Amino acid sequence: MGKRVRVVDPWKLKRWYKIIAPRIWDEKEVGETAASDEKLLYGRTVEIPASMLTGSIGHAHYILWFQIEQVVGSEARTWFKGYEIDNAYIKRLTRRHSSKIEHVFDVTTRDGAVLHVKAITWTAVNVSNRQATEIRKIMQQMIEERAKKLGADELMKEFVIGDLSQKIAQAANKIAPIRKMEIAKVRVLQRPNEQGASEATATAEAAA
Repeated sequence: MGKRVRVVDPWKLKRWYKIIAPRIWDEKEVGETAASDEKLLYGRTVEIPASMLTGSIGHAHYILWFQIEQVVGSEARTWFKGYEIDNAYIKRLTRRHSSKIEHVFDVTTRDGAVLHVKAITWTAVNVSNRQATEIRKIMQQMIEERAKKLGADELMKEFVIGDLSQKIAQAANKIAPIRKMEIAKVRVLQRPNEQGASEATATAEAAA
């Protein structure tokens, strides 16, 4: 008769870690994750609806990306990698007899980070190619101007909970009637340099 083999549940070998949001989101706990070795946590990306952090259902369509970069005790600390708007929300805004104007470009922030940005404006009527081009210019110019004044984290948070989208819509409304404007997706291509990040943080704290 063969020896009895004891089967060990792999989950019992794993340890649970609290996932902590970046400083810009007040280092709130946003969930838990398990790993048999803390080294396996590094690089994991978690997706969090912004409403979990803001408490506003109006931010539920923003899906934030946090990537684990440090483990301290039972805490997995993250950095703000970017975000995107839920596709279902975008589809609801897209209608017939109107234009959906998309624009994709890169911006450099005050702290030296490079962000890949996708901005979308929905008009109330169909617009000409010339009008669409003018609206794209407005979107890019206003986002670039804001990027010069803020660090990457501050800028992305403002995209989510600030009023920049409304200001862009107001400016673009001079070209054609605007129904909605969203900065729909942002991804960090290059993280901030240390000196730039320190300066941007100091500026943000002084303004607060």
